[in-house]
Parts: sequence; C-alpha cells; structure tokens
Amino acid sequence: MNITSTVKLKEYMTEKINEEYNYLYVEKENMTDEIKAATDIFVTYGGDLNEGEAARFKNLKWVHVMSAGIDEIPKDIFDKAAVTNSTGIHKIPMTEFAVGLLLQYYKKFSVLNEAQKNNEWITYSKSEELYGKEAHILGTGSIGSHLAKTLQVFGVKTTGYNTNGRSIEGFDQTYPIEELNQRIQTADMMVNILPSTPSTTNFLQTDTFKVMKEDAVFLNIGRGTVMSDDVLIEVLEEKYIAHILSDVFNEEPLTQDSPLYNYDNLTITPHCSAKTSMYIVRAFDIFLDNLKHIDSPLDMQNVIDYNKGY
Repeated sequence: MNITSTVKLKEYMTEKINEEYNYLYVEKENMTDEIKAATDIFVTYGGDLNEGEAARFKNLKWVHVMSAGIDEIPKDIFDKAAVTNSTGIHKIPMTEFAVGLLLQYYKKFSVLNEAQKNNEWITYSKSEELYGKEAHILGTGSIGSHLAKTLQVFGVKTTGYNTNGRSIEGFDQTYPIEELNQRIQTADMMVNILPSTPSTTNFLQTDTFKVMKEDAVFLNIGRGTVMSDDVLIEVLEEKYIAHILSDVFNEEPLTQDSPLYNYDNLTITPHCSAKTSMYIVRAFDIFLDNLKHIDSPLDMQNVIDYNKGY
C-alpha cells in the first residue's frame, strides 16, 4: 500500500511503519497524475488538493491532515475517501501561547523590555492581575477546555460558548453561541478558538465589541475568518475595546505595508500559536494509530464530517 505525503515524515515513517507500506515524500508541485493514481493514503497540511482532482486519485482510501483545519480539503475528496485531522494536538502549545500573550499584555512585559533596551529603570510601572477576571471562550473543544482549566488556576472565571450550551469540563458556565451578545458584557477577555466553517465565517460583528467593556481584550487564536477585515479595522479605529491580540488573519502572511501594523491597540503574531518541536510528533502519533484502522475508517480518531466542517 502506498503512502504519499507532502509533509516531511521520512524519519518517522522509516522507524515506525510496517514494510507493507511504501512511503513517498513529494513536493506539492511535483505531484504528478501517476503519483496520485498510485496513492492509497495521502498525508498533507491541507492545501495540496484542488477541487475536481479526486478522480486522479484512483486508489485513495484515506487523507490525513497534519493540522486541525480541513477547510482547504475539497468536497470531492470527502466523497471518495475518509478524511481525518490532528485535532487534540494543539491544546498544550496553544494554551501556553494564549496565557503567554495575556500575561504579556496585563503584566506589560513589552513595556519593561523596551525600558531595558533604553537603559531605563521605570519606577512607575504597574501591572494587572488575571485573578478575578472573566474569560469568555468561543469554542469548547480540546483547546478551549484545556485553556479554561489553565485560566482557572489563575483565578479566572471561565465562560464557554458552543452550539447548544452543553456543559464542558473546565468552564464555570456555558451558553449557546447564539447568546454571545447577551452574555459578553461582563467579559474581561474574549478568546476565539472556533474553526473556519460556513457558520463561523464573519460570525463576529461590531455589535459584539460595542457591548463589551472598554478595557476588555480580544484574543484570536482560531481563524481570521471569524471576522472581516472591515470589522477588525472598525474595532481598532473606534477603540470599542482596549486591545486585540491576534495570531490569525484573513490574508496570511500580512504584507509589509499592511495597515494593521500601524495600530498600537493590536498585537500581531504570525500564526504560530501551535508551532513547537512537538507538533509533528503528536500529529504523527494520531496518523500512526489511525493507520491500524485503514480498513475500518469508523474506528479512526478525528474522522471529519464534511457537512459539519469538523
């Protein structure tokens, strides 16, 4: 059986897969029709498949995405093969990243670092505590739950939003996401971890930010598509809230002349919240476990329902 990958996994494949599998690493631009026709299992980060080419993968049984996002996988691939992703591997690095950014903002670490660069001892520096604050988290999956539990250690009250308001471990309370605008007024922090789906695209509008506290913070480590650039810029221009910390954007990478770099009330990070040395290791572990179930896809982890988008 042939495994084709656009992800460099040779060291893992060589050590851990059975000899009955043949592994081929290939750059995206070198994916010929011959290679596609011979592929039974395809491993990707998600952006290597185009609409209408499923027919070229004559023997395709399974596609594994080495990330959580599957919005770039065409529907005709879902019609042909099982599709799984690497949901669950991001909860530790993304939680640490989120807490790090929040602490950086509230503890003013960037101000202190700048003072050091300027040989300055700023006796007037004060910081805020996370303790006693309220975090509202959009998305209560593995990342949201892990983040909520971690924030609780700091004494933060956690509110979660999902499709129906079901209770989730780590959250003091949960609500249906349709009630966001009725509940968000008490939030000190709003964190987005929603995936990109038709129902979440442009979900956040200015109305949400207008009813938030003036000193509230919005952290986006989900997808940039949760709000349009027009909404983002209006929130920044009108200063409906105190600050936005964003790791994701509608257009990535941002161009050097992007107007977003000009806002003091926006902290930009380059879509790196999940990137650590353990990323590939954890994603490959899910792939390896699912490989045991290649003939029984229903027993695989993280099988994606195209209609739900997760």
